[in-house]
Amino acid sequence: MFRTSTILTCAALTFSLGVAISGPAAARAQSVTVRIPFNFSANNQKVPAGIYRISLQAPRYLSFVDTQSTKKQYLMLVEPTGEQNSQDGGRLTFRRYGDSNYLYQVWMPGQGEGRQFVRSRGEQEMLRGLKSPAVEISMR
Repeated sequence: MFRTSTILTCAALTFSLGVAISGPAAARAQSVTVRIPFNFSANNQKVPAGIYRISLQAPRYLSFVDTQSTKKQYLMLVEPTGEQNSQDGGRLTFRRYGDSNYLYQVWMPGQGEGRQFVRSRGEQEMLRGLKSPAVEISMR
């Protein structure tokens, strides 16, 4: 069985908030730009390290757009965490198994509830063969 996950805070990730308002104030589209210093996976998609603009496209979809090299967009299915954000700032939480990183949660600044990813098939297979505990990395 897994021991309690270790939480590491990484200062390499910086958020810069960009809020765009279109229509009524309730219909706000929020995005953040973030530097992710390592490759990761989410929704069975492999995403390289880089600088990404993350935005909530609908209650169940997040968009990751590579702002530097490829300009590629990754659209990812998420679900609400069911938890309320105790901090006003945003954060990303990854699960690390050996050299593999899986995006677990995204908390947008100013949003009450975070979004999380269901474990992908690749992550589930990784868990089956794992002998050491998972490490949880939280980046603000």
